Amino acid sequence: MKNKNVFMVGWEYPPHNSGGLGVACQGLTEALADNTAITFALPYHYLEGVNHMNIVSCVDPTWEKTGKKILYPPFSTYSSAGVVTEVSLNKTISPEKLRNLPTSQLEQKVQEYAHVVASRSKSVGYQTDVIHAHDWMSFPAAQQLQKKIHKPFVAHVHSTEYDRAGLAQGNRFISETEYEGVMAANRVIAVSYYTKSILVNKYGVDANKIDVVHNGILPLKKPADPGSHHFANKRPVIAFMGRLTLHKGVQYFIQLAESVLKQIPEALFIVAGSGDMYHELLLTTAQRQLSASVLFSGFVRSAQRDMLLDRADVFVMPSISEPFGLVALEAAQRHTPVITSKNAGVSEVMTGAIALDFWDLDRMTTSIIELLQNSDKKAQVISSQLSDLDNLTWTHAATKVRDSYMRAILGK
Repeated sequence: MKNKNVFMVGWEYPPHNSGGLGVACQGLTEALADNTAITFALPYHYLEGVNHMNIVSCVDPTWEKTGKKILYPPFSTYSSAGVVTEVSLNKTISPEKLRNLPTSQLEQKVQEYAHVVASRSKSVGYQTDVIHAHDWMSFPAAQQLQKKIHKPFVAHVHSTEYDRAGLAQGNRFISETEYEGVMAANRVIAVSYYTKSILVNKYGVDANKIDVVHNGILPLKKPADPGSHHFANKRPVIAFMGRLTLHKGVQYFIQLAESVLKQIPEALFIVAGSGDMYHELLLTTAQRQLSASVLFSGFVRSAQRDMLLDRADVFVMPSISEPFGLVALEAAQRHTPVITSKNAGVSEVMTGAIALDFWDLDRMTTSIIELLQNSDKKAQVISSQLSDLDNLTWTHAATKVRDSYMRAILGK
């Protein structure tokens, strides 16, 4: 598909991103922009500026009553919010029965953002061929806009509430918003076959309506600089990087630390990220007398992130449910061997990494120790991962996204 105009509805974009969603939006839009005109909506004033697309700020006037300009997303994209209730969705449930009126600030802001985006219909309608929305925060806006300009809507699912709630529970409003969005969309893009299976089995989406487009990774601006020279040069370093939430499996990382330290007492485990489990994890670490060996660095980005991934001897992603897992690609790119959960979409495309069940602490412990003590095994994993990355480009992903646009336009 060439020379088409796409109106994207997003929620975050680097440097104001809380995780992989913003990074994915950057990589994908930069690759699409070669032959696609993109207008990208955000719920805040984006002052940095980009060259490859037009960013429009869709800020509700009530958010700035105090006179303070909104320069960041109104709330953290995947923070825990609202009442947690059981998720039970299938294709027999009608959207009318599912819809609840907003009952929290989070829900209200999503609805207000939708109204502001839809109010731009006159200015964007005549030059838009496809509406492309990223995750649940943007789906209501895309649906309202679609009703006004009558253009196909593509729902891009980077994660589901089912993932974020650890395969069991979730915020009902978010789940219903996701459900309505994917059911209303002309096409659905899933970031992995793992995510596609959730959309089919838990949300009742027609499998033929879903296109799988794995994420890519941006080339490094500077070469990787792996090695122990960065810090802690006499200690093996094992790293976790991600939100400190249930579905990321960080609680298993703490258990792994306790297990590995019994055999390698000088090991250093670094937990990079922030989230609702922070204090619980901190207390657990102290109670298990691991504080001297487990470091909580907080959220890291840019140079700090790169240095940690360069330094790490092993990167572990023990997610209970992970739609993709971009950080695993980032670790592999920096010559760090990766151990990932089998419940992660990235394991579908980065087969050189070690994929294990997130709950199998014995095998994860054995794998970590082998990578730390067997240099040949470590080199083999690093080499295989780097070979996998050769095909994981955003250009390749953009080609598949354009195909999805065409299917939406043609009604296939």
